[in-house]
Amino acid sequence: MFRTIAVVLICAVLLSACNLSKVERASNAVSADSDSTQMVSADVTASPTPVKKTPAATAEPSATIAAPSRCQADARRPTRRIEAAVNIDYASRAVQVSQRIEFLNRESAPIEAIILDVQTNQWEDIFSLTALQVDERDASYRLERNRLELALAEALRPGCWLEISLEFMLQPAAITDGLRSYRGFFGHSSRQLNLGHFLPTVAARLNGAWRIHEPIGIGEQIVYEVADWHVDVTVTGAAESLQLAAPGNVTAAGAGRWMVRLKDSRDFALSLSEEFILLEQELANGVTLAVYAFADAVVNDRGLKLDGAAHVLGEAVKALDTFTRLFGEYPWERLAIVQGDFPDGMEFTGLVFVGSAWFYGFDGSPRNYLTLISVHEIAHQWWYARVGNDAALNPWLDEALATYSEYLFVEANYPSDKNWWWTFRVAAYFPQGQVDYPVYEFNTPREYINAIYLRGAQMLQNLRADIGDDSFFDLLRAYYMAGDARIAEPGLFWRQLAPEQQSLTEATRREFLSDPALHLVPAPLAPKEPAGDSP
Repeated sequence: MFRTIAVVLICAVLLSACNLSKVERASNAVSADSDSTQMVSADVTASPTPVKKTPAATAEPSATIAAPSRCQADARRPTRRIEAAVNIDYASRAVQVSQRIEFLNRESAPIEAIILDVQTNQWEDIFSLTALQVDERDASYRLERNRLELALAEALRPGCWLEISLEFMLQPAAITDGLRSYRGFFGHSSRQLNLGHFLPTVAARLNGAWRIHEPIGIGEQIVYEVADWHVDVTVTGAAESLQLAAPGNVTAAGAGRWMVRLKDSRDFALSLSEEFILLEQELANGVTLAVYAFADAVVNDRGLKLDGAAHVLGEAVKALDTFTRLFGEYPWERLAIVQGDFPDGMEFTGLVFVGSAWFYGFDGSPRNYLTLISVHEIAHQWWYARVGNDAALNPWLDEALATYSEYLFVEANYPSDKNWWWTFRVAAYFPQGQVDYPVYEFNTPREYINAIYLRGAQMLQNLRADIGDDSFFDLLRAYYMAGDARIAEPGLFWRQLAPEQQSLTEATRREFLSDPALHLVPAPLAPKEPAGDSP
């Protein structure tokens, strides 16, 4: 996700200073023996920053949970499989969900309790759980903010899987002003209902420990493993013009009804509106690009008709071609780009939001945030959706790479605008900060963006100069292949460097990282999800 806090002021001095093949190295570079601290990403279950908590809810079981008998799992069965029936009253924006989660223990040891990630419970009066069962029997649980801890009467044995059933209501809030507006990917305006991160999933599990963080106001805290999603959507109380923006394979099943199937996805998001205008294009590789926008995406400027939606579709075609060539294949059959009535943008697997303000500011050229935000969110399909990471502890692994991907897009498609990008996007903010800090180290969104997004882009540019173009793009492709469908730690990125390249990049790592040697030590890597169709 990208946020802009201040209006960019470009001066002649910056224009003359930004013809960069390598970013100027700071005089106050942080050395390997710096006393700056970095949070270690081991067995984290909550934010170290105090956050006001909602009261915990507890339900007692009405029957003892039997040990799971499902221990003959097909090798192709996904670790997480989610089915949901989503019933939406569009007029009242109320959502009722019946959900079933299958979870397979692929570890070598039993699991004593299950943690569900329930993002919508971070806000008051939004999420209401009415029923919860494990293997068709009522279960005891503790729900506190986004963390639902589910007790098991008997541990889930290795190779066995269980079913978790939930019934709950959602009442998304209206999108308002201020910081809360940035969460408009789960909320509604007068013309739109957005449902992002609205279905609970089993929390990420790394090295035998649950990895889940409490919500924070700066940046993101999401850590998701991939899952297969089968979601049936039924909408009442809406006009016949209602359209559903969704990722994956979408099948209309009658008036106000759709079946959505999405494999190997870190999340699931929908957007609905009676006013969407749809633009679609099928690419040569079979991928369908769909832009869902509103009538005001087309603006008139001094008598000129500027069609922001058509511009986004054209830039998305170029972005998918560029990133597929540089990083690897886009693996899903569809990518939806949705005009969102909230600031900036937000990425989901197969669906991204681009804020309405960027459509209103479109000037007819590629030199604007409508282009850059669209490209940035599309880049997250590689750096987040495919190669996952801990967005709270290691946010640069997706945000720095997505930001630098903007530059790679401009370089490939608008080479004369390369210097403009460095000035407009990076140098104008005079970024400072350590690239590898967790989100908890920052006091303001501007500090966070400057260090993670902008200094991160500078670091990647320097790495490219250190080892040369061919080796740099080999590095990105190797990281993509190694981290595909996994949650990557920083060491996975750095260990794609050959020994001689580690030496060549030492000065860059010392400048931008709080501990440049930490991530060169091999660490265990979680297994990749199995290939093949789920049962």
